[in-house]
Amino acid sequence: MSLTRRKFLEIMTFLAGSAIIGWSPAPGLAKTVAKGRKDGGYDAIVIGAGLGGLGCAALMVRNGLKPLVIEQHTIPGGYATSFERDDDNGNTFKCEVSLHSTVARSASAKKMFTDMGIYDRLDLADHKQAWTRVDPSGIVDLPNAGLAGLETLLTQRFPAEQASIAKFMAFWRQFMQELATLESKGLADTTQFPKVYPAVWFVAGKTLAQVLNAYLSNQKLKNLIGMTWGYYGLPPSKLSAFYYLEPMADYLTEGGQYVRGTSQAMSDALADVIAKGGGKVLLGERVSSILLQNGRASGVRTASGKTFAARAVVSNAAAPVTFGMLPKGTLPGDYAARIAGFNPSLSSVIVWLGLNQDITKIQPRAEFSIDLMDDPEVTYAASLRGDFAKAGLGCMIYDNIVPGFSPKGASTMAIMCLSGFEPWKKYEKDYEAGNKHEYNQAKDRIQQLFVSTVEANMVPGLSKMIAMSEVSTPLTNRRFTGNPGGAIYGYDQTVDNSFLTRLENRTPVKGLYLSSAWGNPGGGFGGALAGAKGAFKNLVEDLG
Repeated sequence: MSLTRRKFLEIMTFLAGSAIIGWSPAPGLAKTVAKGRKDGGYDAIVIGAGLGGLGCAALMVRNGLKPLVIEQHTIPGGYATSFERDDDNGNTFKCEVSLHSTVARSASAKKMFTDMGIYDRLDLADHKQAWTRVDPSGIVDLPNAGLAGLETLLTQRFPAEQASIAKFMAFWRQFMQELATLESKGLADTTQFPKVYPAVWFVAGKTLAQVLNAYLSNQKLKNLIGMTWGYYGLPPSKLSAFYYLEPMADYLTEGGQYVRGTSQAMSDALADVIAKGGGKVLLGERVSSILLQNGRASGVRTASGKTFAARAVVSNAAAPVTFGMLPKGTLPGDYAARIAGFNPSLSSVIVWLGLNQDITKIQPRAEFSIDLMDDPEVTYAASLRGDFAKAGLGCMIYDNIVPGFSPKGASTMAIMCLSGFEPWKKYEKDYEAGNKHEYNQAKDRIQQLFVSTVEANMVPGLSKMIAMSEVSTPLTNRRFTGNPGGAIYGYDQTVDNSFLTRLENRTPVKGLYLSSAWGNPGGGFGGALAGAKGAFKNLVEDLG
């Protein structure tokens, strides 16, 4: 495949992914599928109740199909969940596992949530600003003012770069306009693509760093534009430009939201839709193998020995775990070799703090990042090797976006850092055996480091306010989700694993579909839910 052909296919698959959001089954298609279901049986078994699994199952019941969702944990949600911890005075603090901000009010998100039956059930709290970043030059507050607001901020911060900033921002606007036109009108003569859609053509096949380097020379300026790279798990030198520029512009334009009740409220709403629609969510049961009949996925067996039959299997579990549930030799050799070349994303370390006072007056910002190295490449490398003194932090003060989130007179804070799995391997055997002394000492050191960093930069006196604390690591993530390395974004979203080369939701095993961050389009709440709709589309088309 030539580079030109590759670029064109990347663009087409990007647009196909976007088109899935607006897709609906043809009239009567779902009913046709449902007619093939045996009495009392299921149309599909869904392995895992993360957002991808719940979202796909919700779409099924909303279209007359009957899914069974099987989840190893005792609550639905995967990473979209929360838990509670008490302090010594009996105060109960909610600990959000993953959600900081998501674009839930955009037209595409509203369409997706509406199709799944939960948009009207989500109580959304709007972030007052798009982002706050702390770097060696100070505090940068980015307003909810679209690309124009970003351009104003960049020009104020880098007045000597005004001309190059203007050129780059004009290019970014053109890129977004071309995408919108392409999605609505398409192009009959594909040979004219580079001429008609030059900005889209330029971005295809490039990393974010390559696109920024084409317009800008000031490294600090480029770092500021790419400041939310941590949401994608890769630095600009590795991250697909497509996968950053389009959603970042959407985020700046639409603003970010948090779900009151934590992300657990979103997961619970989806589970309720499934149950009331005739499906079932079975908790506390782990699927151990996928059953085949005449080469087609026909059900699952659980670790407790139970078997469940269905016409198809949808997996919200990690792709490597999913394929490990199949009989050996099931996957075609070229497909097995392809997935062997993909890398799981980074994992995370999170410190949750319950504070004995209201800090909303001390620090009014809800969300901020602290990047003391001011170089995403250095920060990413530090995260990989577990050098947390140099890795960046993402922080949330939930009471600043949801008043009353914490007990009266108290506050809740989460401090997150990306992390590789390698630094935690030395604790792995003892952790699994329940011998956690050294592991707990490592967690204590990390908590002290994170707290001191936030205290020095954004919340004076933080260390003296702590009434409750909890720490999670990649080992925690792996234990609760089963994800290899405790990955939080599925497979890395590199240029070679985005859109064209991203793992498809339809697998080479008939009747087996992926519905998770490991498939297309990728990680994050929006990515997992879009993958759910993609898997649902594949399923009804194949069964119909």
